[in-house]
Amino acid sequence: MEVSGFNRLEQKLEELLDRLVSLKSENSSLREALAQKERELAELNQRAAAMEAERNQVRQRIESLVEKLETAIAP
Repeated sequence: MEVSGFNRLEQKLEELLDRLVSLKSENSSLREALAQKERELAELNQRAAAMEAERNQVRQRIESLVEKLETAIAP
C-alpha cells in the first residue's frame, strides 16, 4: 500500500515537472512574441511621428502660400 501511494506521488511529481518545463517554454515563446510586438509598436510610433511632422510641414507651407495669395490679391 505504501509503495502504491509513493508511486502515485512520484507520478504526480513527474507530471508537475513536465508541466513546469512546458510552461517555461511557453513563457519564453510568449516573451519573445511580446518583445517582437513591442519592436513593431516602436517602429509604428516612429513612422507616425515622422508622418505627423511631415503633415505639419505641409500645413505650414500651405498656410504660407495662402498668405502670399491673400497678400497678392488684397488691395
